[in-house]
Amino acid sequence: MTDSGGNRMNDLNALRADVTETTNVLKVTVDKLVDRGERIDALSERANDLSSSSYHFHGSARRVQQRMKWRNRKLTCFIITIVLVVIGLIVLIALHPWKK
Repeated sequence: MTDSGGNRMNDLNALRADVTETTNVLKVTVDKLVDRGERIDALSERANDLSSSSYHFHGSARRVQQRMKWRNRKLTCFIITIVLVVIGLIVLIALHPWKK
């Protein structure tokens, strides 16, 4: 009978050891899941920040593009005016309209 009681104690101790090991494994798994959730939240926040930054960058780039377009048009008009004035001066000098 004592052999059967000792056998039961060994089985009970083995069962307790298995339960303890399973509990430890589950705790580690839950800790990993919580850590993963925190990393996903941080990544989601960084993605939202990046999206917001890209939206603002797009608006700024569009304004700069419009300013540069107008600056280029003004410069082109100025150069065309200068070229026309120079051509007009050359024509006036060549024709001598003031001399008859």
